[in-house]
Amino acid sequence: MLINSTNDSQLGDVAMDHSSTLFTRCPRHGKPTKRRSCSQCNAAYMRGYLRRRRLATPGRALWDRALKRAKSRSISFSLPRNSVFVPPSCPALGIPLEVRSCRTASSPSLDRIVPHQGYVPGNVRVISDRANRLKGDRTLAELRQLAALGSEALRPEYTMIATYVEREQLLAEVRDKAQQGGRPGTEWAKVADLLDRAFSKSLVN
Repeated sequence: MLINSTNDSQLGDVAMDHSSTLFTRCPRHGKPTKRRSCSQCNAAYMRGYLRRRRLATPGRALWDRALKRAKSRSISFSLPRNSVFVPPSCPALGIPLEVRSCRTASSPSLDRIVPHQGYVPGNVRVISDRANRLKGDRTLAELRQLAALGSEALRPEYTMIATYVEREQLLAEVRDKAQQGGRPGTEWAKVADLLDRAFSKSLVN
């Protein structure tokens, strides 16, 4: 799905469904109803608001966090505001992606496929937090080595992540061919679009 900018009605629906966990309390007044006169009420309200927005618009929340990281670490960033999609399952490990109020192994996470290229179109993919942590800044060769010689318990996951990186490298090569222009470029662009949609939805066997 395409994640749009924050919608108040969406936030209201989420708040009603998760009222016990999404509102933080002011240490002085409890429910943060005195925002104008109490800074702690205002801070508690904003924490709850941002938490509700993360659940209602997870793609926008990923975009916001990526922009913040990019600024603090001097990483390239040129993603359009409403360009982050959250697929139903992790393209690397195949596990369902779950948007919750707290971070878990199955939380959506924005991966820089080639870390040094930054957050730019064509170099990001939403995968699970688990997959992103295991992948880290490792190269395909390093992932293959871990898949073959790493911890026996983690080898299956590293194998899947290595396959994910291989697929993304293939897609990058197809995109490069699409830049040649003319009829061949147009045909390669169609192939790139098909691969991109397939890779973004779920694990490709």
